[in-house]
Amino acid sequence: MLLALTALLGSLVATNAAATASTTKRPCSDIEAPDVPGAKIVSIISTELVDFTVPAVRPILNQDVTGINVCQVLVTLTHPGANDTVNVQVWLPLENWTGRFLAAGGSAWAAGLGPLSIAPYAVKGFAAASTDAGLTGEILDPSPWALKPDGTVNTELLTNFASRSIHDMVVVGKAVSKSYYNKGPDFSYWEGCSTGGRQGLVAAQKYPEDFDGIVAGSPATYWTKYVIAELWPQVVMNEVGYYPAACEFTAVREDVVATCDELDGVKDGVISNLARCKYDPSRLLGKSIDCNGTQVTINDKLVSIVKKIWEGPKTASGSPLWYALTVGAPLDTLAGIQDVNGTDRIGAPFPVARDWARLWVKQNPNFDFAALDSAGLRELFAESVKKFNSVIDSSDPDLSGFRKAGGKLLVWHGEADHIIFPQDSIRYLQEVRKSTGHNVKDFFRLFIAPGVDHCALGSIDGAGPTDALGSIIDWVENKKAPKELAAATLPTAKTQFTRKLCAYPLVAKYDGHGDPSVAASYHCAKCL
Repeated sequence: MLLALTALLGSLVATNAAATASTTKRPCSDIEAPDVPGAKIVSIISTELVDFTVPAVRPILNQDVTGINVCQVLVTLTHPGANDTVNVQVWLPLENWTGRFLAAGGSAWAAGLGPLSIAPYAVKGFAAASTDAGLTGEILDPSPWALKPDGTVNTELLTNFASRSIHDMVVVGKAVSKSYYNKGPDFSYWEGCSTGGRQGLVAAQKYPEDFDGIVAGSPATYWTKYVIAELWPQVVMNEVGYYPAACEFTAVREDVVATCDELDGVKDGVISNLARCKYDPSRLLGKSIDCNGTQVTINDKLVSIVKKIWEGPKTASGSPLWYALTVGAPLDTLAGIQDVNGTDRIGAPFPVARDWARLWVKQNPNFDFAALDSAGLRELFAESVKKFNSVIDSSDPDLSGFRKAGGKLLVWHGEADHIIFPQDSIRYLQEVRKSTGHNVKDFFRLFIAPGVDHCALGSIDGAGPTDALGSIIDWVENKKAPKELAAATLPTAKTQFTRKLCAYPLVAKYDGHGDPSVAASYHCAKCL
């Protein structure tokens, strides 16, 4: 996808860019090359883009961004000895710059998404930046860069992806902003989800003075642990010897929602009270469901698989190894399958987990996941943590530097996230609290979104945050700490409603009167 986006950008520049008179003290074509410690600038190219359009590429960018007028700065750099080529892209509004700089995060194996991620900010007056971290290949395929020709891990590019490129992008972005506007940004922000959320936490931990405010959605905080735990549903299916069709998992989830939906006093197709949802899939045994025109009977193997997936992976002694999918989260992403010859099915691991295990942990592109069992998963887990915890995890609870610098951190996570477990974000908040020894609400707040999937992509119908960035800006610039976030369902949701997301551990509770589909009918409470 990244290669395709590069080609897309080139064609758009050719058809949309036009030179106009500069409205700044320094011409766009005369931006100074930045000084990036530890790196060498290879080139800097700056061009005015006038009435530029970035077309939608769903689900990354859901609608066209039009009327973009920016000075596009493309900086290429390399780290001596690393044999890398890193591209940083910065868009500087030609007019009406707000004085704000924003760095946008990536997704999956992409450190950044270029125009797709920065266009929405640039049209709102932000100087916005993205980086490719020197990586090549598709967003879900890191194989072109993960290993060197001799089969060993490309540690330089992994370091770029994990942390180094984040700071480099900030240094470049702030420097070219200052060169163009003859003043540096008044405020600097980060926004990203998933990999982008992890990058935001890395910035707070390793580069505490880079950002005034950070929005980290569904962050991949405990990378070396949760990514291996994502393989647990595959292990369960291997050990049971049954690979359910996606419609079987869907039938279970729909029944969970029907059973537990109204435990919060509101029927909206969302489980908002997981603590009271004591669901047993055995109730579906023998039930016939329609699977694309074929009648399938729920059997004991499916029931066993679902129960074990929800229990999560265990240590050899039976203690929890890591977290599991929450009840109500879609099952078929991590318990993916693929058809063979139209009759048989085999497991299909989630791509990020698959590639992390085979390319980095095992350095074996042909690793056999069909043979992976509980013992093998435990070995993978331990090996992943031992080899790469210090490289890629963003779980350091010591945020004292970020707090001292006056930074504000806003983390949000869907409670029905089907890729990164929401328990991870709760754990991180608790560990930060233990590390600081105080209440952390002055600089770090967590918001859990009931019924929301990974990064609110819309596979299910909960209400995701609508303007988390606006909340962090208000916190940083106006000292108004967010007690709640505005949230709404996507236009594709079966039931349309708005909600308020409350700062953890508070939850939104229906007042008992008023329209239950409107956020104003709810208040933040300790429990439902």
